[in-house]
Amino acid sequence: MTDSGIDIIVMIFLCIVGLFIYFLPTIIASGRNSTATFLIFLVNLFGGWTVALWIFVFIWAFCAKKK
Repeated sequence: MTDSGIDIIVMIFLCIVGLFIYFLPTIIASGRNSTATFLIFLVNLFGGWTVALWIFVFIWAFCAKKK
């Protein structure tokens, strides 16, 4: 493989890791079987790019009621 091929693989890997971290609150809420999973997803999707909302949604994922 050439260096550009390795660069593309590294870039794809970093994008996947970034998406995982970005949607971590949604993953946590879903894993905890939260009643607010869809709302957490929406806030995470549209406002998670701001650090303050991402932290808020992260805490909300842990504090939300379970089904």
